[in-house]
Amino acid sequence: MKDLLKVFLFSFLLFFLSWLFLYKLNVNSLPLQSEDAIPSIFTGIAIVKEGTLNLDSYYQMMVSKYPQPDDSNLTPFYLRKVNNHYLSAFPIMNTILSLPVFLLYVPFITTISWDDVYLVSHLSGSFILSISCAALFYLFSRVLKSSSRISYILIAVYALATINLPLISQALWQHGAVQFFSILALIFFLRERYLLTFMFLGFGILSRPTAGIVFAVLFLFLYFSKKLNIKVAISTVIGILIPILFFFSYNFIYYTDLSNQGYASQLGNSWLGNFPESLIGIWVSPSKGLLIYSPIFIFTLIGIWKGYKKDNLVAISFWIILLHTLVLSKWKHWYGGYGYGYRMISDVIPFFIIPIWFLLENYYEKVKKGVLLTFIVSFIIQVSGLVFFDSIWHNAYDTGFKNTSWLWSLKNSEAAFNARRVMVKLNLLERACEKCLPQNR
Repeated sequence: MKDLLKVFLFSFLLFFLSWLFLYKLNVNSLPLQSEDAIPSIFTGIAIVKEGTLNLDSYYQMMVSKYPQPDDSNLTPFYLRKVNNHYLSAFPIMNTILSLPVFLLYVPFITTISWDDVYLVSHLSGSFILSISCAALFYLFSRVLKSSSRISYILIAVYALATINLPLISQALWQHGAVQFFSILALIFFLRERYLLTFMFLGFGILSRPTAGIVFAVLFLFLYFSKKLNIKVAISTVIGILIPILFFFSYNFIYYTDLSNQGYASQLGNSWLGNFPESLIGIWVSPSKGLLIYSPIFIFTLIGIWKGYKKDNLVAISFWIILLHTLVLSKWKHWYGGYGYGYRMISDVIPFFIIPIWFLLENYYEKVKKGVLLTFIVSFIIQVSGLVFFDSIWHNAYDTGFKNTSWLWSLKNSEAAFNARRVMVKLNLLERACEKCLPQNR
């Protein structure tokens, strides 16, 4: 228990203070990474202050600073108007998970300011990733019986060598909730407690529908391994029924119709990814690729190659990674929109860590230097995200999903652009791009 608390506290302080330090020094002055996080934050405030999901009391505050981009008279894309009430347009599970933060912060504030919103957003994002770190440490150290050394190495990779550090922990994204529920599901799956396995996967699906891929892979594994008997089937049904009942309870009280909820409005018209370019881009695009932003994932691929036939957990991870990247490659914003790195693939980051676990368990002496080297490079890349990610690069080069040539440019890649920003700071260059003002560094 002491180790779990240590992992949680260290992770939380690292995630939160890394933002606060850079923000207060004005190194990175972006307080909120995405408008997508706005309704999640205000939903938490509304639950604590008013006991409701309705955001009516905060609507004017939200639109005054973050209106609908193309027409300020319209309801912003991140909200839904239902029976003259305003609600989050996105799932609310990340808010529910971070309620401890809201309960410890919001009751002591009389009037909500934007500084409060920014602060509670970072506290909440850091909290969710920190409990994910603790849960993942428990998986490796207690369930898989790895040594403390290997368990700590894997948590360092998960927390510091992936976009969990510069992106997912820095705002109230849904991706953090999916990771947490997936890790819990894995813990109970390996302990053969299937009711809890599929209950947590159900909550993961409520966070982001793509968690259904994890659900399907684990369920099919039970089927093909001949473990799917009547008892397991009943446990699965009861487990998934709990989040379904929770979903319908708040959905019909507040949203009144499924079409108003979550990603419902996007599901029918957003499968416009330019496959197979998109799939290749997910892995190696200079400005979004998995292997570019987290080179340590090279050892994920090696771990799959070495362990697919030897370890069921590695095989499960392979199919989840493959199916997730294939499905998301058909999504029009497969590159993650205005986000740092491979945001759309971040849901399954825990499954990228498992093949590395297999390598460290079985080939430690052979791979330790390579893992250390790619960890250092990956960590430096994540730190650069903390320092530089402020949407200026996107504003300069992002032309959307219809023409994705901007994602393949080496000259105008995010890394090259950030290097030019440093040169501007050193007065070696006037501006970082043709559209950039000289002060945009």
